[in-house]
Amino acid sequence: MKPYAHIIRHCPYSNLLVLNIYLLLSCSFRPDNSRLKEIKESYESGQWKIYTYQKSSDTINSNFQAWWTIFNDPTLDSLEEIAVKANPDIRNAVARLDEARANIKLSASDLFPAILFNPSVTRNQLSQNRPNPFQTTGNQLPGVIINTFQLPLDFDYEIDLWGKYRNNVRAARHNFASYSADMNGVLLSITTDVAYYYMLIRVTDLKINIYTKALQTRKDNLVLTEERYRVGLITLLDLSQTQNDYQTIQSQYYDLQNYRNAAEHALAMLCGLPAYSFSLPKKDWNIQLPQIPEGVPSDLLKRRPDIQRQEQLAEAANASIGVYKAYKFPSLILTGSAGTLSRDVSTLLSSDSKTWLLGATLSLPLYRGGRNTALIQMAKARYLQTTAAYEKVVLSSFREVEDALNTLAQRKEQSILQDSIIKTSELTAMLSRERYSKGLVTYYEVVNNERTALNAQSIAAQIRGDQFTYTIYLIKALGGSWQ
Repeated sequence: MKPYAHIIRHCPYSNLLVLNIYLLLSCSFRPDNSRLKEIKESYESGQWKIYTYQKSSDTINSNFQAWWTIFNDPTLDSLEEIAVKANPDIRNAVARLDEARANIKLSASDLFPAILFNPSVTRNQLSQNRPNPFQTTGNQLPGVIINTFQLPLDFDYEIDLWGKYRNNVRAARHNFASYSADMNGVLLSITTDVAYYYMLIRVTDLKINIYTKALQTRKDNLVLTEERYRVGLITLLDLSQTQNDYQTIQSQYYDLQNYRNAAEHALAMLCGLPAYSFSLPKKDWNIQLPQIPEGVPSDLLKRRPDIQRQEQLAEAANASIGVYKAYKFPSLILTGSAGTLSRDVSTLLSSDSKTWLLGATLSLPLYRGGRNTALIQMAKARYLQTTAAYEKVVLSSFREVEDALNTLAQRKEQSILQDSIIKTSELTAMLSRERYSKGLVTYYEVVNNERTALNAQSIAAQIRGDQFTYTIYLIKALGGSWQ
């Protein structure tokens, strides 16, 4: 308090001044930073805590269809629930929506008058050497100390003659709607990604099972070949081919394991979890593909979040044109002030101390160097950009739906054909092994036929995975299921 000591000594309201200075120096409206600290402590300690944002769950329950339930998979349902509550991108989208909602209130505030209560206390000493336009005796004026106490209510209001502020509110509302659609887009993107990586893991598990059986078959072949080589029935070439075949399948098996781990880590991130703490157990996967109705109606595309978003952005851009056009017309501003003014605090509330002021200002923009015209041209250009983007999104949505439907139809036919190929290749491989065990053929024929059979099974698993993947793509292209 030492820097203010000389002021306090000469001020009759020193106690009040001390209190005000103390409050000004100690007050802070910075909110708690606990969430940032929690994240930092979690990764530094290695003990990650799931942070669930209730608004995310409330939003999806009220504005978003839980489309993934068509697969009737409890594990997928639980993963989707975790992702909706804990995914950082969803929380980010919800926070952006909250910001856009607040911006509507901010824009609407211009439609109402601003009323401020500005009490003030001043103490002013006039200089004895101040300028004086009137002739006086002597060279100095008397020193004067003036106390001023004031309790005014100030009033300021611009009448919205040309819809400047109304259009601004309209633009804010359309922007809010675009953020709402954007949030639904993030929800759709995250939930479809969760389903995609989950299906990818399950398809990889199918392939791992296929390669596990193939490894056992190759191991049995290797044991048989080593025995036949030991007794001199085959050459070293057959033994070398058998060993190479076994090692090749083993290497491909390790690739599948690594591929599964990568998909598992991606799924962990989508669920808001560190990769080291997430593991999805292997299990038998017998989920049936959902039945897609014939002739999916194109009006389902209207609910696509990206289409809704671009439509609202175009509406907001159109409203902004009206905002900037209003700047070229006169503005009428009403001002006023009412309160009390006194040189002494004891008479501050007396009727003789009252004061008021009313006024109006008409502002006509005569010349601003083309600024207003440029703003209008920029707004019109932004509107054309948003309409072009809207058109592109609509065309893209039609393409994505058709791509998904065509691929699903082709994969369905291919799956039937692949089942026939598997039966034929497995029979051929079995006959080759029998012929080899009798010494009728070399192991080269066995290797080729068994690789063909393994490849057929692997392709069948991939086709099954593609059917689930493109079902998810179709759901995403339609904006969330075909219901």
